[in-house]
Amino acid sequence: MENTQGNTHPDLRGLSLMVVDDDHNNLRTLGHVFQHLGASVTGWGSLRQARLSLRFHGQDAIVSNFRLKDGTGLDLLPDYQARCPEGSFYLTGDSRFFNVDPVDSLKQGIRGYFKKPVDPIELANRLVADLASKTPAEGLAKQLAPYLILQDPVMAEALAELPSFAVTSEPVLIQGETGTGKELVAKALHGLGSHAEGPFVAVNCGAIPENLLEAELFGYEKGAFTGANRMHKGYFEQAHQGTLFLDEIGEMPPSAQISLLRILEEGKLQRLGAEGQVRVNIRVVAATHRSLEELVEARQFRSDLFYRLNVLPLFLPPLRERPADIALLAERFLADSLRDRNWQSPIPCLSIEAKTFLQYHGWSGNVRELRNVMARLAVRLTEDMREIPPKLLRSVLRSPSALPSPFASGQEGGIYIPKGTTLTDAEWLLIDAALQQSAYNRSQAARLLGIGERTLRRKLNES
Repeated sequence: MENTQGNTHPDLRGLSLMVVDDDHNNLRTLGHVFQHLGASVTGWGSLRQARLSLRFHGQDAIVSNFRLKDGTGLDLLPDYQARCPEGSFYLTGDSRFFNVDPVDSLKQGIRGYFKKPVDPIELANRLVADLASKTPAEGLAKQLAPYLILQDPVMAEALAELPSFAVTSEPVLIQGETGTGKELVAKALHGLGSHAEGPFVAVNCGAIPENLLEAELFGYEKGAFTGANRMHKGYFEQAHQGTLFLDEIGEMPPSAQISLLRILEEGKLQRLGAEGQVRVNIRVVAATHRSLEELVEARQFRSDLFYRLNVLPLFLPPLRERPADIALLAERFLADSLRDRNWQSPIPCLSIEAKTFLQYHGWSGNVRELRNVMARLAVRLTEDMREIPPKLLRSVLRSPSALPSPFASGQEGGIYIPKGTTLTDAEWLLIDAALQQSAYNRSQAARLLGIGERTLRRKLNES
């Protein structure tokens, strides 16, 4: 992040930020300003909901009002420090709360105090200044920027060794759920490594019929079998001096596993029907969404091949565990889809509510599912639209009844209630969700909840 001089505004792109304030006008004002400066913002109106959110989503920074109806901002600090020890915590409030020693505050973990009414730009500038020296993932993110988006510390930790892996020629085994971006990581290994000048060849081992796999991988001579009318170089030879990416390696049949192990050990292959061998110089990167250890135990995958492939392991977290990347990925995918449509107007931004909505969706299909959702969203946009509300996002998701989002309410969807949540906390999840979905219009929120506005007001006053 960089704070520019003059009349330009601070750049908060890539920053995940939580705002906590039971004054919904202040909450909305700060949230919208930070969002328009590029931050991924989550807003909560109570201490309870902020704590619940922190169980599942870390934040680069928290801006909390000192006095909350169900506690104080200081009550949130221990939870935040346990979840995000490198994060920055700020308090807002009336002047009478700020008769404190700044040295003691820093020792507690409080980076600063801001008197209400808060100047959002002043606070944003402070965020930039404080966080500039506290972003160890930035160097890695810049290094990997040509290949993938990386901001969330969970993903940064998972890929921390990627640059050092890239400069070797040893096999890399990438494991993770389907759709987590394993091929992009493989391309990063290729692009940063010594084989970058050579070809990158990707093969889905599960997409090739078993009776054709060895011929496609290792090649064949003319006349090797019926229909072999010419010599064919297999994927290994095509990847010579480059990288061969073997996706879904767990689907490879036993016969091909033996041949692959031999190539990895000897650096030579034999085409089907050939008498001699061909030497190949390649970097092998394998990937799977299955547990190869379990396949080895079930005798469906050779243990010697597993240990030969698992020299340098990488484990990719699912998208739901890297929430700080979700809005960034969504914006990139949306821009790509609109570019394909020759979009001429400014690209609509995601509202703070829409970004939070995306963070709380389950994303069982991971990055691939997010890309598809943004492609469907792109065809629903109009040239005059400037901001994308969560309601429109719900309409493009195929299974709204399964949405684990605090913004899915009524019969349009469900609400994500974390395991272990009390009945009282669940009620506040519903109330906060309805308030945020209705842009803090209490009349609309009451209608969403199926209660009277007076009842809603009473419950808010009880908090």
